[in-house]
Amino acid sequence: MRCIGVDGCKAGWLAVERTCDGFAFAVHPGPGELIAAHADARVIAVDVPIGLSERGPRAPDRDARAFVGWPRASSVFSVPVRGVLGATTYAEALRLHRQLDGGRGLSAQAFGILPKIRAWDETLRADADARARVFEVHPEVSFAALNGGAGLVEGKKTPRGRERRIALLARVFDEAAVRALLASVPRRLAAADDVLDALAALWSARRIADGVAASLPSSPVVDANGWNVAIHY
Repeated sequence: MRCIGVDGCKAGWLAVERTCDGFAFAVHPGPGELIAAHADARVIAVDVPIGLSERGPRAPDRDARAFVGWPRASSVFSVPVRGVLGATTYAEALRLHRQLDGGRGLSAQAFGILPKIRAWDETLRADADARARVFEVHPEVSFAALNGGAGLVEGKKTPRGRERRIALLARVFDEAAVRALLASVPRRLAAADDVLDALAALWSARRIADGVAASLPSSPVVDANGWNVAIHY
C-alpha cells in the first residue's frame, strides 16, 4: 500500500514516500496538487489540523501537549475555531476568535498557519475520496511515540535535535536512506527539520494503513462537518 508523509515547507508541501531503494520526495504548492499527484495512495498523513471546533479548544491539541510534555508542548498550537478561517489579518482573526469563543484569544503562531488550515479544509470539503485517505498527524507526537512515549527534549532545529530524530527514524527506516533524503532535498525548498517531520508523518501513515495506529484522543471526536478530529500516530 502506497503511503505518503507530508509536512509544510518553504515551497509549499513536502511529500515523501518509501521506495525499493530509499525514499522519493516531491514538493507541491497546495493540497489539491498534492492529492492529485498521489491519487493512488492508501494513506496521506499530513501535519495540519483537520476538523475544527466551533467553540473551545480541540481535544487532540490538549491531549497532544500532554503526550509530548515539556518542552515540546509549545510546538502544539491551539487551533483556531472554524469561524475565523476567512480572516485575512491577525487583528481580524483575534477579534472574531474572542467574539466566537467566549473571549479566548488566538496566538500569532496559530494565525500564521491559518492559510494552510484553510487550504486543506477547502480541499477536503470538495473531495470526499480525499477525506477518506487524508489523516492528521503531528511530528512531535510521532517522534514521542518512536521514543517510547516520551517527548523529545532537544529542539528539532538544533544539530543535537536533528541527530536525535535521525536516530529514532533509523529504528524504523534505513539510516543511510534517511540521510540520503536529507542530502537530496534542496534547502531552498525545505529545511532539514521539514524533511525529518515528513518522515515521521510517513511512519505514522504506514501505521494507519496497517491498522495499528493510535490516536489522540483515543476515541476521536466529530466536528460539525461529521469529520473525525484526532491526531494519529
